Parts: sequence; C-alpha cells; structure tokens
Amino acid sequence: MSRVDYILTGDEMGKLIRKAIVYLSALIFLQCLVMGVGFSQSKAVEEKGPDIRLGEIRFQVRELESTPSPLKMLEIHIEIFNRSRQTTAPSNSIKLVLVPKETKYPEGASGTEFNPGQRETTISVPLPPATGRILTFGFSLPEKIPESMTFEIQVDPPEGEKKTVTWESGKN
Repeated sequence: MSRVDYILTGDEMGKLIRKAIVYLSALIFLQCLVMGVGFSQSKAVEEKGPDIRLGEIRFQVRELESTPSPLKMLEIHIEIFNRSRQTTAPSNSIKLVLVPKETKYPEGASGTEFNPGQRETTISVPLPPATGRILTFGFSLPEKIPESMTFEIQVDPPEGEKKTVTWESGKN
C-alpha cells in the first residue's frame, strides 16, 4: 500500500480560505438576523391602557310634536373609539364631557339667553379593542333658534382628547 499525500498550492489554499470566509460570514449574518427577530419580539411595546379617541361629531335637529307648538331638539352624536390593539376599556371607565361655549343669535333677534349647561356621561359597557360607540346628547332649543352654537367635547378629562365643534342652524 502506498500513501498519497496531497499538498495544496497557493491558489487552492486562497480559494479554500475565501470559501470559508463567505460561509462563516453568511452564518454570522443569519445568526444576527435570527437573534434580532427574537429581541424585537421580546421587546414588544406593552400598552398602558386603552387608547380612547373622539371620532366624527354630527348634529341633527329633530322636531317633536307637542301642544301648543312643536318642540325642537338639537342632537349631538359623538363617536368614541378604543384604538388599542389589545386592551379592553372596562365599563364605566370612559367619561365624556360636553360644554357649551358660545351661542350666537341672528342679527335683530332678541334672543333669550340660552344656556344648556355642561353635560357629562360615562360609557356603561366595556369597549373592546378596535371598536367604537356613538353617544348622543340632546338639547331642547328655544323658540328663537340660535344661529350657531359652539361646544367643547372632551373624553376622559383632564388629559383626554378634546375637540371644539360648531353647529350652524342653516346647515340642518
């Protein structure tokens, strides 16, 4: 039996080293990629509570039959959303406050002072993630209907979202 020794030349050794470097680099890159995904999943942002936001606010005037004259009501429909992805807002945890700020009457009209006062309510049912509810406030309008009324609406005061909206009688 004879023994055969294989001796690598300089070119063959260089090729082998380059191959080893490429494979090792790919292995390190894949390991970093896998560990990066693992770290990003474990560091997921934890929600501190439900993210409650105001949505669209709409006005509607309704006329109710009554004697001696019909009664007019201004309804304010307010959308409330839980924008949280995981956290349900418990029942009675969401408060909504509506404050009338300014009432304007048409020129020449001796508008009686109309002050509907501050209104507030609490949502009495849980609000699951990514859902919403519509809350309605109603005000009985005086005989001389105002030209416009401005309201400030806030969810979960004092730090919750706040919007100022105006109703104009000619638009409804």
